[in-house]
Amino acid sequence: MSGIKGKDRPNILIVMTEHQQGRTVDPDCPCRMPNVKDRIAGEGLRFELGYTPTALCSPARASFFTGLYPSVHGMYNNYHSMPVIHGGLFPGVKLFSENLKKAGYNLSFIGKWHVSGEKGPADYGWSIPKAQTPWDGGPLGFPKPGSRLRRYREPRKDLKRYAVVRRNGWPDYIIYGTRPGKPEDMMDFKRGKIAAEEIRRLSKKSEPWIIYVGLTEIHDPYIVVEPYASMYDPEDVPLPENYYDPLEDKPAIYRRMRRQLWDQLSEEQIREAIAYYWGLCTMNDDVVGMLLDALEDAGVEDNTLVLFTADHGDQVGGHGLFLKGVLPFEESYRIPMVVRWPHVIKRSSTCSEFVTLCDFAPTFCEIAGAEPLNPCHGRSLLPIFEGSVPEDWPKSFYGQFLGTEYYYTQRIVRDHRYKYVFNAFDFDELYDLQKDPYEMKNLAFDSEYEDVKRRLIEEMWRWAEKTDDIIFNSYPSVALVPYGPQSVKKRSDANPK
Repeated sequence: MSGIKGKDRPNILIVMTEHQQGRTVDPDCPCRMPNVKDRIAGEGLRFELGYTPTALCSPARASFFTGLYPSVHGMYNNYHSMPVIHGGLFPGVKLFSENLKKAGYNLSFIGKWHVSGEKGPADYGWSIPKAQTPWDGGPLGFPKPGSRLRRYREPRKDLKRYAVVRRNGWPDYIIYGTRPGKPEDMMDFKRGKIAAEEIRRLSKKSEPWIIYVGLTEIHDPYIVVEPYASMYDPEDVPLPENYYDPLEDKPAIYRRMRRQLWDQLSEEQIREAIAYYWGLCTMNDDVVGMLLDALEDAGVEDNTLVLFTADHGDQVGGHGLFLKGVLPFEESYRIPMVVRWPHVIKRSSTCSEFVTLCDFAPTFCEIAGAEPLNPCHGRSLLPIFEGSVPEDWPKSFYGQFLGTEYYYTQRIVRDHRYKYVFNAFDFDELYDLQKDPYEMKNLAFDSEYEDVKRRLIEEMWRWAEKTDDIIFNSYPSVALVPYGPQSVKKRSDANPK
């Protein structure tokens, strides 16, 4: 579809959830999401290897909107956290929305922002419906020196059937629970209704539109109303395949998290937590159904590209852990990515290439006939939508984790078989995903895999150069990657193509 004409430019509907594992939209997952699995993936395309560039909210969302890795867009960690590194994006960084607005699109932003603490969506071309809640659609600000000590919120008292993780000197943490009310009381249902009205309103105009819907309630704690709270029987929920991983061959911080926090939960509670999590996923699927119905009501379903994705995943019991952060596992990094675009994308198709959130910004610019983003680390997915994969499409995935409250530094590179993890704070990890898909056995110190490790490290350095990463400091106490960046050049010189 080279050279999309103005009248052929599609509307674009984006639904981004939080903390959602890619597995939840796999056909064999018991989590029921018929609108996403049947009405989007079944009528469109499911990416089997869709990844977030980083498993943290603000930097992941910034990568989605800019097409850049955190090292270049500047949002290293969550801007509302107390040790924030940068409160906003680096000067000059552009979002795809700015270019689409110039190209004549109408823009509407509903739900969570979390891209910059200095500027909101309106500063980047988006319109914000008046019905939004004050928390939605704008910057939250960011902590500054002298204002970081704050009171902690105590757990809510109105929950039924919940599980508590006790913490000395910290507020106890409720991991899941049933709250009172009806589905319409949930914030994501309210956002869905606003978005449905925006679809109907903007579809009456002659210009194409793009609507972003940021849903948040899959995020921990997994608290939801009936009927979703009891939709899944915990006795029917299996424990994750790697739940019994002792973590002895992995960095100590993983074991500390599990022993200090999550080992307090019984196996029955782990199953209940997963059941609640799936209930929230099904609830969000009902919101998606509301939006798909609105497209049909407005008569624009045939000329609307629909994307369903998430900012990152959640361990949800995988390896006996919960939440996200310095956890390089597939549960945290592989995310849902399904796209429907009638008459362009073949129905019920799948793609096994590596795709990241960075790839959507250049895609939207191309199909909208907008000016390309420059710089941009992503690639337009339009050829894949049309059924062909460019020969030079990336053969690996690169994950860039620049820290949370304790500034852990972690990098991930994986190909179709192996995954290597560089941990600056502890020893590294290497997994054979073909033999060990649940990442149970760390091969980083197995001499038989030294060549594999070195090859992946060289690939990591190529990605680091492409993304202008910050890990090139050669000072001895920080230059801890087993093979430095010069090894790439030496090997290529010794083995010229």
